[in-house]
Amino acid sequence: MVVVDNEHEQMLIQDSARLALLQGDYRNAFQLLTDAVSRYPNWAGAYFLLSRIAYDFKNHLKEVEMLTHAYHLEPDKLEYTVYLARAQVLAGNTSDAVYLLARAERLENHTAEVLDVMGVTYNRLCMYEQAATCFKKAIAFGQAQPGLFFNLASSLKFCGDFAGARSAYESAIELKPDYYKAHAALTSLGGITSETNHIARLRELLPTATDPDDSLCIAHALSKELESLKCFDESMVVLAQAKQKMTKKLAYQFARDQDIFARLMQHFSAKPLVLNNGYANARAIFVVGMPRTGTTLVERIISNHSQVATGGELYNFSVALKLQLNSTRNEFIDSDFINRLGGVDLAALGREYIASTDYLLAGKRYLVDKLPLNILYAGLIIAALPEAKIVCLDRNPLDTVVSNYRQLFSFHDSTFGYTLNLEDAARYYVEFKRLVDHWQTLYPNNFYVVNYESLVANPNGEIKTLLGFCSLEWEEACLAVEKNSKPVATASAVQVRQPISAASVGQWKHYAAYLEPAIAILTDAGLLPK
Repeated sequence: MVVVDNEHEQMLIQDSARLALLQGDYRNAFQLLTDAVSRYPNWAGAYFLLSRIAYDFKNHLKEVEMLTHAYHLEPDKLEYTVYLARAQVLAGNTSDAVYLLARAERLENHTAEVLDVMGVTYNRLCMYEQAATCFKKAIAFGQAQPGLFFNLASSLKFCGDFAGARSAYESAIELKPDYYKAHAALTSLGGITSETNHIARLRELLPTATDPDDSLCIAHALSKELESLKCFDESMVVLAQAKQKMTKKLAYQFARDQDIFARLMQHFSAKPLVLNNGYANARAIFVVGMPRTGTTLVERIISNHSQVATGGELYNFSVALKLQLNSTRNEFIDSDFINRLGGVDLAALGREYIASTDYLLAGKRYLVDKLPLNILYAGLIIAALPEAKIVCLDRNPLDTVVSNYRQLFSFHDSTFGYTLNLEDAARYYVEFKRLVDHWQTLYPNNFYVVNYESLVANPNGEIKTLLGFCSLEWEEACLAVEKNSKPVATASAVQVRQPISAASVGQWKHYAAYLEPAIAILTDAGLLPK
């Protein structure tokens, strides 16, 4: 009789599978591991490695399935608990993720790697204070990687600890001088003066950034610092050169976005949908619009009300929709989604969204979801949640175009491709305005437009009207946004911790010489006087 050492064989399979994964040989790794679980159905380690393959291919439902097997087999294994929490967030199961993270906190033998994953998962859940604590603990292990300091800095920034964030970004840069994202993030904290700036360092770094993403990070940082010193022309030239590189890489075509706007208005057209098929729940207040137009300011105003909690920029609605559509696409929205909206279970979509945000409510009656581009989903949001309120920010078209162009966005897909070119940004604004008018006409009881210039000129009157639309009683605290201590995870994290002011109105005038083509597009659309 031959005795087989199962443990030794499993170790050999595990080592071979890990090596295949390191080499990018997913086919071989997958074959090794699926054969292994058929022979050893109670081997948690094989399921865990299969989950790594699912993660790399962005198949988060399969990742959850594999990690759930591993977790049930070894429920006290910290690594399985933490990675399952992350997978549950990516799959839209936020309440499960919160439970698993709480359980992971009670388990022993935390490592820097595990704490980093926990911190990233807390960040995805908009639980920034908990995230910062995890990153600090990970760094305390010693020999911290630059990415850990970057993650800590981002969490501290969201929590309003700008001094701590600045120090952590500098630590990341000290460890990795060409950490391009860290340079851009550091500049975003502001405080740039003629005596205190990083212009010389950024100018030296710019030629070394050969990748378009890296180049764009440094160019945005340098451009922002030059702008702070009122070097507007040089600021614009630096930015334009880097954006041209990214345009070639992304191969963005405005026609794609134009088609999406047209399909949305066609799908939600003629007369409003019969709003009796959705989920009856009045909790949700969505703040939408184009980015960098004051959406964060409005979120801060509403969330300073005693009956309102905030989740910040939540992707929960789009995640819930993609799960229904069984889609793994990166794009926030595309034509395929719109073509399939007729088959969506509206009540289930609304119910899933509400359930996915339960953990953020903190005993309040309402929850603000401030994801600007949810403007594209406004019709579907109202169909799925017919009692929801949607507040849309509108701003001077030229300030909108310039602020979008001058903001550094992520380009892992084409969602923000329009910001690479001033003319495309102007064309996008034209379509945005048409869509806003469309939603306002169809859903006057659910959809309300706030003008930014009017808001900062007359905050008292505008805020009273805004609160009334949201079915909220007047509270004086809503005027004092600078006293709102809730975390802010947006590009406006620094700005919105200051009192309401009109300081950013008319910023486009500094760049008027570069805006003639954009002005022509906006004028032809009737959005600027001739």
